[in-house]
Amino acid sequence: MFSFFYHYNDRFMKNLIPTITVSILLGLPNTLPAEDFLMFSGRAIEIWDGDSFTVRLTEASRQFLQHYLTPNEYRSGVIAIQLAGIDCPERSQNHPYWQQSRTQLSRYLNNQHLNIQVEVNRSGQVNRNATHFIAVVRTYRNSIAINHTMVASGWAKDDYRFSFGYPYIMAQWEAMNRRRGIWADAQQYHAENEFRMRLYGTEGRRPETHTYPEYLNRDGGKRGQESPRQFSQQANKEYAQQPRWKEIPGQTRQKVPQFKNP
Repeated sequence: MFSFFYHYNDRFMKNLIPTITVSILLGLPNTLPAEDFLMFSGRAIEIWDGDSFTVRLTEASRQFLQHYLTPNEYRSGVIAIQLAGIDCPERSQNHPYWQQSRTQLSRYLNNQHLNIQVEVNRSGQVNRNATHFIAVVRTYRNSIAINHTMVASGWAKDDYRFSFGYPYIMAQWEAMNRRRGIWADAQQYHAENEFRMRLYGTEGRRPETHTYPEYLNRDGGKRGQESPRQFSQQANKEYAQQPRWKEIPGQTRQKVPQFKNP
């Protein structure tokens, strides 16, 4: 079995309650506080794998982000982006399908202008790690976030730890049931579906839904060429809906390996 799907926390899995029902409801919170986001622009210049790539910032965005950039990032105007809320096969761990996932992301980016949104917490810290900004990204040609389209293509999955909620969960459900991308592999499909059935059937451990930044173009110009700004985003009720994860009778109840850390 491929290692891509074996990164779940053991303690979390021990708390999951297996279910034998055919359909299960996931309860998500109805209200979430507003969150602040930074919006800026650039072009992708190198794609690492299915959810990571580097971006050359526009000059206006470079100046706008100066407070959040390392000295090297500010001098070069180049930053690394990781797509928020999703999980892809990792190139650094040589996961199966990482090349196909990378190719799919390359098709979506295609050297277009990018609109990039990154969360800022109450302490004024931007959502990034030592190397990457964690972002929602849209292209010049498509208002739907690449994060979502990667899940819908079957070459990424909703990251239950940082999920944006209903549209992402149901995009994965549809991709799996249509056997798109990774889910054409029967072992990957059955193992993932078994995990999701148990995950969403556990009343005490329901995944948290994170606020999803909508696309707001106040300039009236082209997407990916907007003036950089900070804005506040309320939780969208669409993302807090209760998705239904339905099992296909006779298709998924197979003996599958236990999930574990790599």
